[in-house]
Amino acid sequence: MTLRALFINLDTGAARAEALPADVERLYLGGRGAATWLMARRMPPGTAPLSRSALLVFSAGPLAGAAIPASGGFVASARSPLTGAIGHAWAEGRWGAALRRAGYDLLVIEGQSAAWCVLAVSASGARLIPAEALAGRDTRATDRMLRAALGDEAVVLCVGPAGEAGVAYASIVAEGRYNAAPAGPGAVMAHKRIKAIVVHGGDELPLRAPERASAAWREIAARADASPLAAGVGQHGSLFYLPFAKEWGALTGRNGQDGRADQFQTITRTALAQRAPREGFGCAGCPLPCHRQYIQPDGAALAYPELEALAGFGAACGMADADAIIMANDLCLRLGLDVVATGAALAFMMECQQRGLNRAGTLPWGDDEAVIEAITRLGERREKRDLLSLGVAEMQEVFFGSASFAPQVNGLAMPALDPRAFHELALAVATSPIGGDYRYAMVYEEMLVDPPPWLPDAPLHPQAVKGKAPRLIWHERFAAALDAAGFCRRLGLLAYLIRPEDLAELLAAAGRAPTDDLEQIGERIVTVERLFALGHSTPRRADRLPARWAETELGEGRAAGHLPNLEDMLPEYYRRHGWDERGVPPPRRLEELEIDDR
Repeated sequence: MTLRALFINLDTGAARAEALPADVERLYLGGRGAATWLMARRMPPGTAPLSRSALLVFSAGPLAGAAIPASGGFVASARSPLTGAIGHAWAEGRWGAALRRAGYDLLVIEGQSAAWCVLAVSASGARLIPAEALAGRDTRATDRMLRAALGDEAVVLCVGPAGEAGVAYASIVAEGRYNAAPAGPGAVMAHKRIKAIVVHGGDELPLRAPERASAAWREIAARADASPLAAGVGQHGSLFYLPFAKEWGALTGRNGQDGRADQFQTITRTALAQRAPREGFGCAGCPLPCHRQYIQPDGAALAYPELEALAGFGAACGMADADAIIMANDLCLRLGLDVVATGAALAFMMECQQRGLNRAGTLPWGDDEAVIEAITRLGERREKRDLLSLGVAEMQEVFFGSASFAPQVNGLAMPALDPRAFHELALAVATSPIGGDYRYAMVYEEMLVDPPPWLPDAPLHPQAVKGKAPRLIWHERFAAALDAAGFCRRLGLLAYLIRPEDLAELLAAAGRAPTDDLEQIGERIVTVERLFALGHSTPRRADRLPARWAETELGEGRAAGHLPNLEDMLPEYYRRHGWDERGVPPPRRLEELEIDDR
């Protein structure tokens, strides 16, 4: 199979299709893997994230577009203006499937439009459409208006008013309902003045062995029917893990200052479920409707918050009213804001005001109205930029002495789930090549009483050190393989319904016969991302946590009195990756993985 990329130059409006070298598919599979190869090989060294020559890449894996459920999502990749490293944002839905049905595995955008535009892609090529009518429209309205104008079969992703206003952690939203996370590529898309990308796909792609795909999928569906974890994730999304996070003390208050966020005695999954009628949705044919939304009396929908939204707005910012948290979360979706980065920026600003570093006094802890007002302002264009729009890493440069409590690692905001409660999660936050977000590897398994039996080593206590490195590496590799294949990481890692051998079987059914196994493909992707991060991050990356989360013990929960033991975990993590004692992949390892580092 040869990967096809559609290159769009916004400076000239020219579009050209290109077949990537055959080795790209063999070594990187597709999706995030192919995007990572392209970013590392085709973007000149020193390219600034927001320069005209910076690339913005959208990719879908080889499973997308065929009759395989849970495979229609996409990955957006760019050199992140937050970190300087490769930033990936993931989302579910149908957009990736539509791209492949239009005949392309990757959409590569360079240059910068002179005015806001919509990029329309189909099998016949691409065209740019003026976007004046969409100025200031939120992501739901943009989706609705474009489908009304271009046909209901059009699949839309867009930036919202926050992207138009230049917020550093603006996000990309697909179909008006899937917020691509984490932050980074959204700001690049907005800087290129692309309001939306609309894809018209063609017919469903054929499978080489449909009977093999059906057999593999029946096994996955049977596993879902028998899994309490799948039932919980289907009902609550990542909020399924909320009681376990509470038990271990991972929901710390006021930006990690307080041992317990007391409001979580009343903010529960049950309380959230009772706020209004809910409907579940997910990718076509998937047995796990892992996304939910509230339906209001007038028929309008509100996004149901995930674990990171509840931890960020509820615990870190001190919001105690469930309806206000729901409103803040839905605002992020409509304005096109990364939920994690928004919650982190708000909590950090609140503490800066608490300490007198910022005397504005407009964001007291737990003030629901102030939070809603601050988020709303992020969607408004202003002559003078709001400090809150910069993101935590840049804000910490403004407030002298704030680095110790700034919730960011290597430029990317940390999710509010406290890493002091879970050693594997802490290791993931510290080492992630995209910056401090454990969702890079989707490591939730420490909160499970019975982790899947196919994970390496025996089940481990969350505060144990031994064996955490191989567990994290397994998750990193499998997450990379899922993204490269185009299969839903929520199904694969949030609910643990698919094993590596199931993924290999689905790929074989789609016509892919890998010469490398999926584990090695995943390791190759992770290693290239690591190399890029080591060479391009600004400032130079370091595998550590901010002082508060590295030096101050948790005060409550089952993890009380503990700190992340990175000193013991990092050497094993580096060694098992085949890296040197500084965490740098040596030439011998690159040769083993067939990585050309020129």
